[in-house]
Amino acid sequence: MKKLSSGSKTEKDIENSGSNSNHRTPTWVKVLGIIVIVIAVLVIIMIFTGDHGPGRHLPSGGRH
Repeated sequence: MKKLSSGSKTEKDIENSGSNSNHRTPTWVKVLGIIVIVIAVLVIIMIFTGDHGPGRHLPSGGRH
């Protein structure tokens, strides 16, 4: 491999430092992200359907 004159990196090091990086997102981050998305979707479904949400606590008419 040919060394570059300006530093200690080789041409191959520079080629590998681009978008083809070997850095991957850890599995636990992916799993946590999926769990958060599922919980958010369930909360949204509960708010817009059924007897859940902020409108449940408002008075519906005359008080007795």
